[in-house]
Amino acid sequence: MFERILGQERVKKSLQNALEVGTITNAYLFTGPEGVGKRLIAEDFAEKLLGVRLENSPDYRCISAKKGESSIKIDQIRSMIADMSIKPHGDYKIFLIDNADKLTVQAQNALLKTLEEPSAYGIIILVTRNDQALLDTIRSRCMEIKFAPLASGDIRRILSARGIGDDQAQVATIFSRGSASRALDISESQELMDMRQDLESYLELIFIEKNKYELARMGENFKAYVKNYINLLDLFRYYIRDLILLKEGIDTSLIINYDRLDLLRRLAREVSISKLGQVIDILDGSQTRLAANCHFATTIEAMALNIYEVIN
Repeated sequence: MFERILGQERVKKSLQNALEVGTITNAYLFTGPEGVGKRLIAEDFAEKLLGVRLENSPDYRCISAKKGESSIKIDQIRSMIADMSIKPHGDYKIFLIDNADKLTVQAQNALLKTLEEPSAYGIIILVTRNDQALLDTIRSRCMEIKFAPLASGDIRRILSARGIGDDQAQVATIFSRGSASRALDISESQELMDMRQDLESYLELIFIEKNKYELARMGENFKAYVKNYINLLDLFRYYIRDLILLKEGIDTSLIINYDRLDLLRRLAREVSISKLGQVIDILDGSQTRLAANCHFATTIEAMALNIYEVIN
């Protein structure tokens, strides 16, 4: 079970143990960030309980917002309750409510009545990235299963299995924030690939070539990223973070830009840890100014020159 799903070992172990021991409850709440395997694991769990593929089972039903609608309405929950009153063909009837945070208050109140008086065979699995949108009384009647962001290695393996090249996979992993679905979306963005290459060129100008004239043009040359400045500065921070880890002799498996170790080592030879800390402060200040709508090119140019002065 769960063979197709990478990561979430703690969750998988907990559910596997419940199946082996037979401690199955009538209501589960799967919570965690988007794109970390909540629905996939819920489906595998339901499949194991039913003993057949979900598409072949009359005892499984997935409930979500109807096409063109933004919420799950009370009539859908009433229909589910009516369905639950009919005995299953096997041991269980399972209802997966996807994006349960979209349940209207009326729908939640209708669902609550069922949770207060559960059937002997009905199992409800609520899947959500925002459990705070659910009534406290609903959350208290469910067994909460918390999902964590996926590890970088798991995301890279997922992307590799989709045929995504190493460079694209690495950039997508950096910005994924532990979400496989976000990583898949990002892997289609050429802009982030270009941003990484451009930033690496400027890191060499700052740390190694010490070309102050070219640095003064950074703001103009990075204009393509004016609407994406947060990712630009985040990426810059990731490189500085990696340099600090290298300087401190930390295991290189913790390096985010692990595929650029040669570049990182060359950069690290040129700067001290204390100066890297000052660079982080400059990046934070630049982001604050950009968030306050300061001129992009001027802010980035000043940032580059300030970092140059710190390094040199």
